[in-house]
Amino acid sequence: MRASWFCIGVISIASSGAAPPTVTVIAHDYAFAAPDTVAAGLTSFTLENRGTRQHEMLIGLLRPGVDASQIVAAAQRGTNFRLLPEVYLDGAMHGGLFAWPGSTSPAHLTLSLIRGRAYVLLCTFRDSTTGPQHAALGMFHLIQVR
Repeated sequence: MRASWFCIGVISIASSGAAPPTVTVIAHDYAFAAPDTVAAGLTSFTLENRGTRQHEMLIGLLRPGVDASQIVAAAQRGTNFRLLPEVYLDGAMHGGLFAWPGSTSPAHLTLSLIRGRAYVLLCTFRDSTTGPQHAALGMFHLIQVR
């Protein structure tokens, strides 16, 4: 009987050990406090809720030329977040974070931001089934990527 030899390749992924920069977004009733500009590249987001209501922070890439009035108008119409790519996003939402009043989201959302583009942070929650979306009350923030 003859012995056969074979080798299984091993892939090693090196890490620089440096964590991506973190952007802390503060939710208030009904606004976000966040930087207006951030650097391109891998970025981690976290959400701290200093409000008295539950809030979410959804993030999506804006279509070029979109402005705040289009975001408010869509929120006032009650546009569901799944339909936002038809209204003003360039593709689907990239993700979201949730935080109860007085807490910080236990998760981080990390994504690669594209230089020269703009992203929107928004909350589509409502305080009641008939109430307006928080975004219609001004709870959105535009971030430019440099």
